[in-house]
Amino acid sequence: MSTDRTPEQLAPAFAAVNRLAAAEAESAPAPTTTLLHLGDEHLVVLSGTGNQPEATHVLDVGAARIARTFFRHDLPTSGEIERAIDFVEDEIMRLGERAGAAASVWSTSAAWQAWATVSGPTMSLETVEDWFQRLASASLGQPAAMQGLPAGREAAASLLVLREIMHHRGYTSVTLTPP
Repeated sequence: MSTDRTPEQLAPAFAAVNRLAAAEAESAPAPTTTLLHLGDEHLVVLSGTGNQPEATHVLDVGAARIARTFFRHDLPTSGEIERAIDFVEDEIMRLGERAGAAASVWSTSAAWQAWATVSGPTMSLETVEDWFQRLASASLGQPAAMQGLPAGREAAASLLVLREIMHHRGYTSVTLTPP
């Protein structure tokens, strides 16, 4: 069963996380809310300040797609990771101007739930970068670096996509909510 969702299917989740973001902001101006959904084949990005997204993007960077296309080894090699990064970066550039750290970023994506079991529901950029460095070390012959982290090609692909979107969009954290 595919974990991909259309923007229309994600609209209720966007409204729900927008209400959560507004409640967290309390008296401050409502932040831009961004909902990320990483499926098997696509990453859907919904953004806006109201209950309906003002911007909708579908990128070709799903976890299964990245794993299938770029990762030939269960612990991807450094070359495989670099090729995947190049592809994911090109897709992320389609989003246009950088969002910035002020955005409230949420996800209901099952692909990132395994990572949230390691860190808790809010994953900081520093945590994601640390995990990615551990993946890079493992790809260079130190498989013990991945101890305690989710295993498998799709887990590595989901981490790579999360790291790249946070890094290139300027997100300081992402909070996972139940699907």
